Amino acid sequence: MKFVKELKSQKISWSEFGFEAFHRLAKICLFSVLFTFSFAGNSLAVETIPALDFSGRGPLFLSKKQIQEDLVQAEGLLRDNYVRYPILEKSGVKWKLAFQRIAEHLISNKNPTLTHHFQKQLIKALEFTEDPNLRTDLFLIKRHYVQRVEPKVAFFSGIRLAQQEERFRVLPNLEIANKIVNHWYIDCSTTQEVFFPILPERQSEMLFMLGQQANHQLDPLDCEFENDSGEKQNILLPLLIPEAELNRPEMPVYKFEGGRTPYIRWYRDGKTEERAVKQFQKLARKLRKTPTLIIDVRGNRNGSFAFIEKWLNEFTRSHWKNVIVQERQTLPILKGLLNRVQWNLHHSSTRLLIGQTQLEQKSLQLLALIDHFIEKEIDEKWVETKFIFNGNKNAPKWNTRLIVLTNQHCGNGCQFLAALTKQIPQGILIGTNTGPFPKNTSGPIFQLKHSRIMLSFSHRLHLNHQAKPVSPSGYLPDYWFFPPMKISDIQRFISKSN
Repeated sequence: MKFVKELKSQKISWSEFGFEAFHRLAKICLFSVLFTFSFAGNSLAVETIPALDFSGRGPLFLSKKQIQEDLVQAEGLLRDNYVRYPILEKSGVKWKLAFQRIAEHLISNKNPTLTHHFQKQLIKALEFTEDPNLRTDLFLIKRHYVQRVEPKVAFFSGIRLAQQEERFRVLPNLEIANKIVNHWYIDCSTTQEVFFPILPERQSEMLFMLGQQANHQLDPLDCEFENDSGEKQNILLPLLIPEAELNRPEMPVYKFEGGRTPYIRWYRDGKTEERAVKQFQKLARKLRKTPTLIIDVRGNRNGSFAFIEKWLNEFTRSHWKNVIVQERQTLPILKGLLNRVQWNLHHSSTRLLIGQTQLEQKSLQLLALIDHFIEKEIDEKWVETKFIFNGNKNAPKWNTRLIVLTNQHCGNGCQFLAALTKQIPQGILIGTNTGPFPKNTSGPIFQLKHSRIMLSFSHRLHLNHQAKPVSPSGYLPDYWFFPPMKISDIQRFISKSN
């Protein structure tokens, strides 16, 4: 896998300033004062980078004035630094109105507002972003409160509907709703019901699963159905969440089932010297001429680009560029990234995120870059990373119908395969949405002045092969996969569609 980085707006080479800046900074700053380091440009006032306050001595309650000022600060941080802000604004989101509403709600309280309650309301007001990378952390004495935008998941009713012209008929189901089999769907009391496309049983038909999407437990759907005689009846339909499988480290590298439609379950990465890894590579060569292939990556949260690239390199010599990440850099974002390093250092004793030496080096790099931005008066820079696959010249060209099965526990390799189905002829994505990419494990952190709440979000934007932003919910499947659907249903669908 080749990772190609392109600099937009400003084309800057680290060799121009990296060594010199590092050398200079190493002489003049001690690590103990990295987060209170001051800079001054030719015409700029001295700026300081205050440390994050982990003391937990923030206020338990907030005054109305403190709430207003923290909300103004939060809105400004998002407006100036959150990469999805202009995208949502262009789609019709009124950010100022969202913050006005939360301000009116909190300030109308007669009693002082708990800081923890303010934290909850802030995230609740940002749920329209549907971005799980948006998160707040609040440290009080012996307490650490975490609030984040929870991702929406698909709730299913078990009611399968077949579209016939502009109406939907209920299909037989062995377990539920026998009273409404072959009835026509009329309406539900809520306007938020969703028709999830599912695998058809025959060509040219369109089947759907009735359900909803939400980030919290839902009440049953209250829906009305009608038979061919015009008799109507209402029925309550409980909504369920499919179990999201997550692979464990002790699982094998892969599982393979041959047959008319070969099936591969990729559970995890493996080391080069592992026997299973060598067998996995050998399997790629064996399957080179297969017309259709199912790759199941459900639960493979940690599977890497590099690992699946080696497999695909044995399988094909085709060329793809199907995942693009754009990273925004500004002075505030770089200072927020310094806060992220401090966060990692603060937690490293218990979580061992990264070695302390690497974190110290990262701090020096960021400080050098901040120094460079100020010196050159750079307002903004975008760094673009393209994940490019170049196949093995000795392998055949891509001539395989690829079916990828995913869930929301979708790591880097899974995201690459999901994106591939959207790019190649006859690629099909089945399962659930793939979730956000890249994960916000290294984004900037900002601290609100009065509440001491730490607000974090991603400064990176995920683009597809057409350079269009991918939703925070990830790639949507062509067909959703709900219980009691099985792999055999996918194989049956493939054999009929072939």
